[in-house]
Amino acid sequence: MPLRRRRRHYQQLTEFKRGRIVGLRESGFSFRDITERLGRNVPTVHDCWQQWSREGAASRRPGSGRPRGTTEREDRRVRRMAAAHRITSAAEIRAAVGTTVTQRTVTNRLLQGQLRARRPVVCIPLTRNHCRLRRGVKLELIGGWSGDLLCFLMKARSALVPVMAVCWLEGGQVSACNQPVCGLDTLDLHLELWSGEQFPMAAGALLWLSHAP
Repeated sequence: MPLRRRRRHYQQLTEFKRGRIVGLRESGFSFRDITERLGRNVPTVHDCWQQWSREGAASRRPGSGRPRGTTEREDRRVRRMAAAHRITSAAEIRAAVGTTVTQRTVTNRLLQGQLRARRPVVCIPLTRNHCRLRRGVKLELIGGWSGDLLCFLMKARSALVPVMAVCWLEGGQVSACNQPVCGLDTLDLHLELWSGEQFPMAAGALLWLSHAP
């Protein structure tokens, strides 16, 4: 049987039980009588008494593993801040607490407290030009015509970039810019527009159509 499986239900002696072992032993009880009273085995009780006899203290020795990077007070601050500010990310919590641990450690502390930090979501990188187009500003394209702009976006790694602009003209006609905004050629998409025409376009994956009213 693996050692980890054998020790699954093993519990360390508390300070109270260590004190009881020392008190019962000084009162004249044998090791077997103490084990029957406390529900522990004889070697555990014997080691506790030997430590008291040698060192004059029965406290548990510090383990040989790696010490924790955060204190209990810092852990409480991390959990309290995550509960009070639901939209705060792990990096922001780490900066606010002022601890020297990594962001992953802060996330682990939150998971231990049944909490989660906010994960930043990749959004469309909007510029002032995009905002101006969304307000319905008319642009002059081919032949001096003007209409509403329809912007096709494609996915480039973790961001969305504009690929091609199509102008909706008066009367249901459609005019497309032959020159794409981005020069990434990965996949040919044929977009069937409302007018029934098809425009081939070199793009990655069509994700969103942003049509200004």
